[in-house]
Amino acid sequence: MLTVAILINGNPIVAKTAVNQADENDKGETKYKTDSGEIIWHDADLGAVPLAKKLLDTIRNDRG
Repeated sequence: MLTVAILINGNPIVAKTAVNQADENDKGETKYKTDSGEIIWHDADLGAVPLAKKLLDTIRNDRG
């Protein structure tokens, strides 16, 4: 599991989590399910930072 949190002045404003689903596609990428239900495919050989960036890209900024 990977969790990424954004804090401002030590106060969390958003946190996202992805859980390894132990499934691999034909490209050798591992399947991760986010806390919002989205699926991310990631090449584990690239390390955690690219996965964290993909996870951050799932954040939806709702302004209303």
